[in-house]
Amino acid sequence: MLDPQRLALLKQMAHGIAVQFGPSCEVVIHDLTTDDLEHTVVHVEHGAVSGRKVGDGPSHVVLEARKAAPPPAEDHLAYLTRTPGGKVLKSSTLYIRDGEGKVEAVFS
Repeated sequence: MLDPQRLALLKQMAHGIAVQFGPSCEVVIHDLTTDDLEHTVVHVEHGAVSGRKVGDGPSHVVLEARKAAPPPAEDHLAYLTRTPGGKVLKSSTLYIRDGEGKVEAVFS
């Protein structure tokens, strides 16, 4: 489980970004410290954009980050994705690392 203070900071940032860019801006936080890869989503702002909610599983980008050895060196910014319903989204994935450089969360 993510450190509660780190999670609180990520939630604060997610909320600020979602408010800044409005209801069409979804922000999702994934906790990759869990062994349960089916339920990595721990926070969602404006989940109506994709339909994601707390307790959901990760996207393929998040799964790739979790499995990568070594972990991704850089964030994945401004790429296009498509929801299961066909909606095209512009996305960014930020890899949040612990003190040893291991990816412990994904902010997308």
